[in-house]
Amino acid sequence: MVRGLAVALLLASAVPTPAADTDADRVRVVLKFVRRGAGPAMRFDPASCPACAPVTVPLFNADNARETVVALDVPRRRSLELAFFGPPAAIRRVLLEGGDVPFRARAGGLVVALPPVTADAVTAAEVATHIVEPGMVLRFEHADPARRAGPYASGPFPVLQRRAADNLEFAQREVVRRLGLGEAVARGGLGRIQIMGFDTNAPHGHGDAPPHVHMHLRWPDDTGTQIGHYYIGDDGLLTHNIVGVKGLAVADRRFDRGATFTTIGPDGRGVYSHRITPEGWLEIGRPGEAPCRVRPAGGTGFDTGALVACPGAAPVPIRVTDDPGILRVVTGTVTEVFRYDPDTGSLLSPADVPAPPPSVFVPEPAAIAGQAPHGLPNSAAKD
Repeated sequence: MVRGLAVALLLASAVPTPAADTDADRVRVVLKFVRRGAGPAMRFDPASCPACAPVTVPLFNADNARETVVALDVPRRRSLELAFFGPPAAIRRVLLEGGDVPFRARAGGLVVALPPVTADAVTAAEVATHIVEPGMVLRFEHADPARRAGPYASGPFPVLQRRAADNLEFAQREVVRRLGLGEAVARGGLGRIQIMGFDTNAPHGHGDAPPHVHMHLRWPDDTGTQIGHYYIGDDGLLTHNIVGVKGLAVADRRFDRGATFTTIGPDGRGVYSHRITPEGWLEIGRPGEAPCRVRPAGGTGFDTGALVACPGAAPVPIRVTDDPGILRVVTGTVTEVFRYDPDTGSLLSPADVPAPPPSVFVPEPAAIAGQAPHGLPNSAAKD
């Protein structure tokens, strides 16, 4: 089965998906107006920009108790001031992508200063926290019933499945760390491992259903990236995996419980494998090696937590809780706290160690790899 996917990738590598026609003079932007409280939606004033056009694609616009989301097609690389109708006192922030843009009040509305935009900027409606590590990024989505939209707009909100995804995302991060997968893909120039869950607010039309998690290797040029969707049932267990390939004419493949899917790197070799067990648990490992097993930590499903068991190491339980602005991850005896902006999901906790003073010795890259710089013996490089 793995060999079949490798062959399909190689055969399809010369058949790129045709790019959609685009207007080089226009780009699409999404602005998020963050509310102070309840009130009417903000509405674009077309007189402020006759060259701009509202986007009518379903789910690109939104209005809920938290925010109004407005999508527009605007002239490319132009400095614009866009006017909107609505109560200015009701808006406390205007967001483009992951940050704020300036705005000012006017009679009956607001004026937003839009910077020159060179490419589509449509992610402002996303609410996710990114945790970056060597060779890996974890994208943690914050499910908010007030923002529910798309497939999750009505019916039971997927609280249990979202909790299961929370625990599974960080369980996969633990496996990546224990197996050294992040460092391996970074060292080999294979791309970056991306761990993700699912959105419940359908940002920029992304329905993201049914509930699932990902762990895919994003190839350096994206094309060829194999994206698995590990679906989560109502019981919090995994049901099956649907794999698609970016930019290539390769049909989606389904991997049921018991089947193994191996992610292939740009060099054509297997990097790591996933297998949903007959019980609905998850195994992750390097090809040809004993895998780590991830199973529920208690109760029936992964909503109760996850237990990561890797060969040669004691199992470690993982439990994740997400409160507005605070994400807590308990891994064994270690409790991590990630503080984030509830409006955007942007990480507020420090992510990097400040640089040391100039007089502090910092090993050169060769020394870090265990080789002495400038021909010195290794013992001298450690002084």
